[in-house]
Amino acid sequence: MKLSLNTIYLGGVSLLFILSLIFTSLAIYEEYKDFENELQTFKQTYIKNKKQELGSTAFKVAKIIKTTPSYKKILNIILPTNLYVKIYKNKKLIYTHSKENPNSITLIFKQKDIKIILKEPLSDLTQLIKKKKELLIHKLIKIMLNFLTLSFIIYMFALWGFYLLNKFLKQEIALFVEFFKDAYQKHKYIKFKDIKIKEFLDIAIYVNKMLKELNKKNKELKELNLKLEEKVKEKTKKLQNLISSQEEFIKTAIHEINTPLTIILTSIDFLDKKDKNVSRIEAAVHMINNIYADLSFVLKYKHKNYPPQIINIKDVLIDRIQFFEMIAKAKKLKINTEIEDFNVFINKEELIRIIDNNISNAIKYSIPKSEIIITAKNNILSFSNKTTEIENINKLFEPFYKEKENSSGFGLGLYLVNEICKKYNIKVDILYKDNIITFKYIFKGNNENSFS
Repeated sequence: MKLSLNTIYLGGVSLLFILSLIFTSLAIYEEYKDFENELQTFKQTYIKNKKQELGSTAFKVAKIIKTTPSYKKILNIILPTNLYVKIYKNKKLIYTHSKENPNSITLIFKQKDIKIILKEPLSDLTQLIKKKKELLIHKLIKIMLNFLTLSFIIYMFALWGFYLLNKFLKQEIALFVEFFKDAYQKHKYIKFKDIKIKEFLDIAIYVNKMLKELNKKNKELKELNLKLEEKVKEKTKKLQNLISSQEEFIKTAIHEINTPLTIILTSIDFLDKKDKNVSRIEAAVHMINNIYADLSFVLKYKHKNYPPQIINIKDVLIDRIQFFEMIAKAKKLKINTEIEDFNVFINKEELIRIIDNNISNAIKYSIPKSEIIITAKNNILSFSNKTTEIENINKLFEPFYKEKENSSGFGLGLYLVNEICKKYNIKVDILYKDNIITFKYIFKGNNENSFS
């Protein structure tokens, strides 16, 4: 993730604000902690002092009981109303004063046969703690306001400082970017006098050294390119001549093959087709004829215009299946079909190439005594056959690719099919499961094959 100066600036300001809040919170926490410790000490001192007072009172009460027969009247007068007192003499309760408060300081005084229990409520302590807490709250609010005010002042100064620094850095970087643009486009060296930041100056020194070296290398490359261009032109001319010669040779070869191939196909019609050898010869000639058609199509494809037209796929498909039936029988294969009427918008020769190459491949790679299934319905043309394991399905449409090196053919058939499908935007799906491969060609509709 790349950070901009604005992001760093906002991050720095936010961090400062968070630190201010943390610092204020810590200060308040420390103050509260000190108060808790002070409060604990105060409680302990208060209880200690109260117990001393209660001890003194108990001693006086014991003296009055011993010396004065009418001690009850005296005790009722001298004892505070909030002080709970129980007096036992010889384990017998002889006097009770006031009501017992559960939240009290308790002192048990024993002297010979007298036992005095004194309990003084902690209401005074509660009130004192309440007042102290109120004072603490006021103090904490005051501290918090002071800290927040100070933090705000520091924050505003830092904000302004960050802003100025950010602005300065942006200007310096913009200047540096401009230097780099000039260095790249106009091959100008960076001027050191315009740079204000020392670290950027160090970068500029190395950039100028690099630029100097690049200019030197560019000059050498230009000279080398001029020499290479001349050599490339010379080699290209020779290669073009060689390609032209090869194309001319292939054209001549294909033209020469056409005549004897036509003679053989015509002559076979006069032979006894019930003879197995004749059937095999006919199948082989049909295969040669299909390869010839592919080569002829490849040569003409880039130079000849193939205008599309509305074609009924059923008519073409049935005709091509009849052409390949002899070859399939020779390889002990059965062709099953399920064909419905639908129209496609394509050149007839290109449609034949799609059909022929799929049937030819199915025959070539099918397991003997299996079946080839051809279906045409709902604007989908598909070819299925059982084959041996296929390693690279994704490469089947690549030019000159053959799944097995020793297989016949040039590896151009499916490449031609794919190029035609691209031209007409025919969607192609390949499914392979349980050694059954299916090629599906999905046509858009009656008038055009477009998936755009």
